[in-house]
Amino acid sequence: MKSTVNEVENAEAVIPVVILNWNGEEDTIECLKSIRKSVGAGFVPVLVDNGSKAESLERLKRECSQIYGRILYLKGSEVPKLDNTSRNEFADYLDRDSLVFIENGENLGFAKANNVAMRFAEAIGAEWVMLLNNDTVVAPETFQELRRFLKSHPEFMAITAQVRHFRPNTRIQNCGGDLTYFGSRKYKFANREASALPETDFSVVSFVTGCALLFKYKAVGALTEDFFFGEEDYEFSLRMKKLGLEMACAHGVVVYHKVGATLGKNSTRLGAIARARWQATRVLAYLYLPVLLLRSGIDPRRAVGAIRRVESYLKQNRGVDRAEFREMISLQ
Repeated sequence: MKSTVNEVENAEAVIPVVILNWNGEEDTIECLKSIRKSVGAGFVPVLVDNGSKAESLERLKRECSQIYGRILYLKGSEVPKLDNTSRNEFADYLDRDSLVFIENGENLGFAKANNVAMRFAEAIGAEWVMLLNNDTVVAPETFQELRRFLKSHPEFMAITAQVRHFRPNTRIQNCGGDLTYFGSRKYKFANREASALPETDFSVVSFVTGCALLFKYKAVGALTEDFFFGEEDYEFSLRMKKLGLEMACAHGVVVYHKVGATLGKNSTRLGAIARARWQATRVLAYLYLPVLLLRSGIDPRRAVGAIRRVESYLKQNRGVDRAEFREMISLQ
């Protein structure tokens, strides 16, 4: 019987695995090593450097040359110029001993940088793209399990992994989750032991993170660039729901996540600020404020002015740009 790897015979079957790096070469190198040791199954790493410092970038390049036999170097500015005629040119860089290395030259933010890699995926004729955090390590059978799941469940247009904590590696961080009525998210199996998972092959979800996400980008579209960092996954999940496209967590696909190593000490504060800001606007908007007022014995009609002010704010603040992101991470 042919192996899963040998079944990959054309560019359409190749799936780029996009790893975004920003001064996190140590974690990125460990991630790439785990990918190289895994069963390839037609998944090819596409590393996108988002304007790292010179010494960090040089170390990353040096280490990559020790891991992969062939490396295709591209500038981020070159990628939009590629078209389908580039497929043959890149054919030698689409096997498991190859790495595509894209340098953006500046920090474009999470979504925009990943979208550069998606344009490369389009140029080689790939149908699917996988986003993978650089502070993750994949299990040896991760990509083989994903390929098997794709064949067994073609109804799903987006698939997330069983994301476990890096330590202890038997504890689940999340298996995707669900969107709630008031605009938040509820993770499935969070902080439970992996043995608690049901014996079923998958769980249907309505929320996914960008930590380990495989999706058919031609059906879904690129990531929104309204946010410099954070909330892209929420918008993505809402879009999937509006499009009526199904998502699942494949229980047999295991990825170990170190949780925000790239952001370091600012990650917790940044996450708290981003969540607080956007949760507040959602909770106050339209429905929940009148509910709170009713519970307090206040006439909801008095809330009309407040709701209009919230609506006006949302129209003027639909995203988080680079300047606002930098302001948030500079807070002490």
